[in-house]
Formats: sequence, structure tokens, C-alpha cells
Amino acid sequence: MEDSAPGPHSAPTLDQTVGAAVKHHRMLAGLTLAELSRQANVSTAMISKIERGQVSASLATLEALATGIDVPLINFFAGTVRWSDMSFVKAGEGMTVQRLGSDFGHVYKMIGRADADHVSFESFDVTLENPLSSRPVYIHRGVEFIHMVEGEMIFRCGDAKYHMCPGDSLSFDSNSAHCPEKLLTDKVRFITVISRAENGQT
Repeated sequence: MEDSAPGPHSAPTLDQTVGAAVKHHRMLAGLTLAELSRQANVSTAMISKIERGQVSASLATLEALATGIDVPLINFFAGTVRWSDMSFVKAGEGMTVQRLGSDFGHVYKMIGRADADHVSFESFDVTLENPLSSRPVYIHRGVEFIHMVEGEMIFRCGDAKYHMCPGDSLSFDSNSAHCPEKLLTDKVRFITVISRAENGQT
């Protein structure tokens, strides 16, 4: 019997989102199911079911898998964050937005937002300052564009790392694990635009 998958108009369940993140990080770490099973002391059958979203894994099990892969547990939940910021922004000002990311050294200033029938986008002016505290790797549906304004940083996207300087731009599928990995200056500022399909459209 084949695994059921979300239809074209339905969003993934929590179990599917977390399971996909577990598989993504396992593969990034270059681990097979058997290798992770040994390192996390979780059966290969259970890991396989978790990755396919067929079971609701306990936090203890997910923590064991995170330890086995050597990533923070919160990375498995990065794709579950739902943003719902909707604010009128005066011209030339922007509005500081409190997000989960703000707890990890990010200051977001919303500078644009729009929704259409099948797509939405948000744009932010992001400031990072050293030292960066521990932060998650981000994974979410959509595409993302980053344009560096000030400072230098190493930005990781999937398996690649980019040394970004003022004037540099990067576009990528935001379903790839991504994050500012290291700041090379005391302060970094960049503009990011995130676009997402609505209602499961691609």
C-alpha cells in the first residue's frame, strides 16, 4: 500500500513537516538509516515511519535523532513556524517585527507585503550583530532572495556556503536548509524577499 501524500491543495501535516526535516538533516549529514539508528538508538523502521510522516514521534525520540545527527532539536520544527504579520507601514519607516528569529540575533523590519490569489510575498530589512547566539537552520516552502547592504557574512544554503559582501545577491529554494552561518563584521544588514505559493499551489 503506497504512502498517502498531501493533495495539491492541502498543506503537509505537522508529522509530515517534521519527518521531512529529519530526513533532510540526516541526508545533509550523510547518514544512512542504519547509521542514524545506531547513533540514536532508534530502530530503522521507526525512523523510516517518522521521515514519511506516518507516526507522531515523541520529543524524546526526536531529541535522540537530533543528537545522532548532531543538530539542534529546534531544526526539526523550523518549517512549522507560521508567519502572520500584517501591518500598515508608513513610507520610509518600516515596522520592526517580533519573530522567532529575533530570539536568535535577528532584527527584522518589514518593508513590504502583498498577497494575490496564488502567491504571497514579504520583504524585510534584516540586521544581525555579533556575537550571534545559537540559532536554527531555516527550512520553509517558497523561494527567497537576499541582497547584501552592509557588512560581510558567510551564508549557508544547502551544502553550499557563500561569502556575501555589499552588493551581492543570492536567490534560492527556501526548502533548502539555510542560515547566516558566520558574521565576518560586527554588523550585517541585508534585504530579503520571501515568496510563497498559496493554498498548496506550486
